[in-house]
Amino acid sequence: MISYKNQYVDKGGDRGTEEQTTLSCLGWSNKILKQLMQECRKEYLEQIRGKTSIFENNHSSWKKLKDKDIRPLSTVIIDHERKQQFLSDIQGFLSEETRLWYTQRALPYRRGYLLYGPPGTGKSSLSFAMAGELDLDVYVINVPDITNSTLKNLFESLPDTCIVLLEDIDAVGVSRTSDPENIEDVVPARVSRRGRGSVTLSGLLNTLDGVTSQDGRIVVMTTNHRENLDEALIRPGRVDMQIELPVADCKVIADLFSFLLGQANRDGGFEDGSVDRKEQDVMGAKAAKFASMVPPATFSQAEIISFLLMHKNDADVALAQCECWVKGRIEERSVAAERKE
Repeated sequence: MISYKNQYVDKGGDRGTEEQTTLSCLGWSNKILKQLMQECRKEYLEQIRGKTSIFENNHSSWKKLKDKDIRPLSTVIIDHERKQQFLSDIQGFLSEETRLWYTQRALPYRRGYLLYGPPGTGKSSLSFAMAGELDLDVYVINVPDITNSTLKNLFESLPDTCIVLLEDIDAVGVSRTSDPENIEDVVPARVSRRGRGSVTLSGLLNTLDGVTSQDGRIVVMTTNHRENLDEALIRPGRVDMQIELPVADCKVIADLFSFLLGQANRDGGFEDGSVDRKEQDVMGAKAAKFASMVPPATFSQAEIISFLLMHKNDADVALAQCECWVKGRIEERSVAAERKE
């Protein structure tokens, strides 16, 4: 029993997989209950303002994991053209004109993307930042831990217009077949280090193609090994756009240095929002020097960020230690490769 505006409201609950609450009050009018729900909704929307809501599957239902501060898309340092390509395509898909176009032609209103590249190149970061940019919630499915029926139930209970994130989709065990469209005899998912599951390729494809899937559903799959994916999974219609996120080139390396160690980024610039031109020029020269010392197409963004964070308060020290770091990382890789052999 709770008190709201001098009236008592009885709260009954059903603690199952999904918590349900029943509200009732004394008297014939439900006006006080409507006011309470409107106030609760207003308070909830205020609490999640500027945040991305992240949900995770809890068996066959969804559980809210957390509300995460929106990460600006500008803080995901990758190739600008690839990032803009991804953003423009989703924005176009979410427009009312596109929705109407799909409706008029009786086509399923959904979109699929594959982000692929080595570990640490920003696939997950880009997905979450994109959700924040477009004010969408993210629903994360741990595919290797669930069954075909559970996966189907999860997709059927998705809300309209959201991002469904299937990370490390290659871990499901849906490797290439000789005939991409012949999926009758598929092998269940192999056991991954994250748990046991029995999702099959046919089960996954049937769920992605399901007529009961919600409108506006955006599926983002990520993988470190695109070459291991079956062509049936990534054919057009299931995956509409594939975006490669490679390891850092010279431009990305310089951008990472400027973003993480630039004075304007640490202090927010001057009160009027301007940035000292001289400071910009000095930082630009240091970033260029750093990029010249780090071999391109060798290290992931995550590796470079890890090094720069160790010297986040002194760009000059980062430059002084760069050559030693590069040499050490290359030697570590060489030793690791020899051990594998």
